[in-house]
Amino acid sequence: MKRLFVIIFTSCIWCYALHTEAQNNFDSALQMLADFTPYMVQQYQEIDDKNTQGEQMATFKGENTFGNNEQGVRHNADLSMICAFLCKYAKEKVTLPTAVTWDKLASMARATLTYAYSTHKANRLYPCKNNLYWGSVSVEDHAWESSLWAMSVAYSAFFQWEKLSAKQREQIYNLLKAECNYELERPIPTGYQDDTKAEENGWECDVLAATLGLFPNDPLAERWYKRLREFAVNSYSHPMDADNDEVADPDFDQTTIAQLYKGPNLYDDFTLQNHNYFHTSYQNVVAQELGEAALALKLFQTEIHKQERWKTNTLMHQVGFVMDEVLYRLALADGELAMPNGNDWSLFLYDQITSFSTVSCFLRDPNALMLEQRALRQIARRQKTTNDGSWLLRPDVGARRMGVEAHRVMMTWLMHHILPTDDMTPTAWEQFLARFKDTSYYPDQDVITASSPQRFTCFSWSKGLKNYTGYFAPTSEEHNNIIVPFRTGNTGNFIGYYEVEGKRTDAVDVKHAVVYSDSNSYIINGTLETNERILRNRYMLFVTGNNLVLYFDMTRATRECTVTAERGELLAISTDPFTKTTRTLTPQLSTKNNQLSTVNSDWVNIDNCVGVVTRNHKQANTIAFGDQQNNNSVLTSKLYASYSNTPLTLLAGDKVGTRLMACYSNVTAEQTQQLNQQLKPVTDLPTNWEGYQVHDTDGSLYLIIYNTTGKSDTRVNMEKINNTYHPRLTIIVTVVDGEFVVLPIAV
Repeated sequence: MKRLFVIIFTSCIWCYALHTEAQNNFDSALQMLADFTPYMVQQYQEIDDKNTQGEQMATFKGENTFGNNEQGVRHNADLSMICAFLCKYAKEKVTLPTAVTWDKLASMARATLTYAYSTHKANRLYPCKNNLYWGSVSVEDHAWESSLWAMSVAYSAFFQWEKLSAKQREQIYNLLKAECNYELERPIPTGYQDDTKAEENGWECDVLAATLGLFPNDPLAERWYKRLREFAVNSYSHPMDADNDEVADPDFDQTTIAQLYKGPNLYDDFTLQNHNYFHTSYQNVVAQELGEAALALKLFQTEIHKQERWKTNTLMHQVGFVMDEVLYRLALADGELAMPNGNDWSLFLYDQITSFSTVSCFLRDPNALMLEQRALRQIARRQKTTNDGSWLLRPDVGARRMGVEAHRVMMTWLMHHILPTDDMTPTAWEQFLARFKDTSYYPDQDVITASSPQRFTCFSWSKGLKNYTGYFAPTSEEHNNIIVPFRTGNTGNFIGYYEVEGKRTDAVDVKHAVVYSDSNSYIINGTLETNERILRNRYMLFVTGNNLVLYFDMTRATRECTVTAERGELLAISTDPFTKTTRTLTPQLSTKNNQLSTVNSDWVNIDNCVGVVTRNHKQANTIAFGDQQNNNSVLTSKLYASYSNTPLTLLAGDKVGTRLMACYSNVTAEQTQQLNQQLKPVTDLPTNWEGYQVHDTDGSLYLIIYNTTGKSDTRVNMEKINNTYHPRLTIIVTVVDGEFVVLPIAV
């Protein structure tokens, strides 16, 4: 009995420690926002004029200061909201930086809020530049995204509500009523190809919810509420919603999901596209918007009106399912979401933080809680790379990006403040990984992923903006971001590219397939025509269930040409103040990242974590590292495991070369060298066949055997090969009727 008591007591201490760590983690968000204030002070600009009510105004400088578009309005609304939030919730809880005072923040919050409502079309108390106003007031006079900016104005007003005069509250009401009445008139958009409307419908929910929260007794409130539910269901809307007879809000009426449904904004496999490709930032942000709407309803009504007249289940529609089926399967060890197609805005923002908060707080999901804590730590780390508290170096859209990131950190804290998770224990990473590690193929996006205790992998054929690339990430918070998403010339990581005299560096997909899948391992293959279709690259990627990621390709010329350079077996390596500015490469390579350095070697290790072993047609292989550039706000250098500047003149049908690259995670330089020594040729093969023995870190042996001529004129005696080597899997690569074929043979 005594022993049982000790076990329970120890368990309680462990749980308490986890809860204390979690609470400290979220409390740190307040200090992070306080540390951000010097940046806001720098951007703050007072206005000499007054509005027609005689009120002082100011704005935050940005890409289009005083403009009436997103570049002029959005960041001002967000930063005004942050100043007001800090004044309401952070006093006596944080330390403000030198030269920033609470009076200053309060003054900034008030003056920028005044500017925001004065310049809206519903009030017209002061024009933006060029004598224009912002916002939407009708179908005939509206602006894309204005409801999103209006939501931040509403939050800023709520945080200052007790200090606003009756006249100022009336201006806020005019603004929000106009935006909501526009929502009553407009159609609810749907459409999942290229440019989903999921995100847009999500932010329409925000302004409706905020307005209901501030003015729940308005004569139009019930109409706003019904419209809110329609926008909510049609955010993460899926084709199966058309037959969903579940009653959405039985306490209000008997309307079903099917009756609210307008059309799909998700594909059948629950993915979405935005900016013309599968974009994980847009996949997740819908959950954030729905969560912020739910938060506004609850927070505004309970604090101002002391009751929740309006509440709806529709704001969590499909949120949990999208997490389970898509986003959790892309989650990395540091709380980041993998980006199979890369990203077209700043990398490593951890912009899914508030989506995780929504799921952890509103759906009480311990998986989200664990990822949320990890992501918040990384946001804090990145903030420390700057001198003024801004969130990142080299932001892609300046103050707008800073406002959006501060917005997310604030919402995360606020959700936990209103819906504490102290009673929850975050899922252990190992348990999470065990549940979501299996191979996931998303046919509507042509994306495949899988995880193991060693690493995450993905590859994409991008059905939107054409690109054929992937990457792997060690399952380690510290080393998770050594390799980053990277695309160039329609390829990127793994494949790399050749340069051909007089031709563009591009790629066109000819054929591809998933040819093998077993639990958390897979084999894919494909054929690309590159450099204006003058080269034909046949490639294969084999991912084991343990550690090995094996890339192989065979390239031939389709016409006479001169190949001038090879930049193959590419891995993009982050060399940034946020990650690590200098990488340790063994054998030694210069890490002066603005220049390229080379070494003759068949293997290389990065930071005693990532190991690469390579074989190709050249007698002496050259590995190169460098070519640093700004890759969406992250400095990225390139590792070319197969590198050459030697010109190669070819005729139609000539072979450019074959390449094999074996990649490992969480391995030292010494282990990588041993794996290189173990990568040996397969002997006793027929004429025109070659092959290699490739070992995994768990001791498993795999064979890759390929036909060098592109002709299946001889057969390999597989029984003899298997009896000799006892491999776990043998991969036969050949050409049948002109097509690249991969045959996996399990032993």
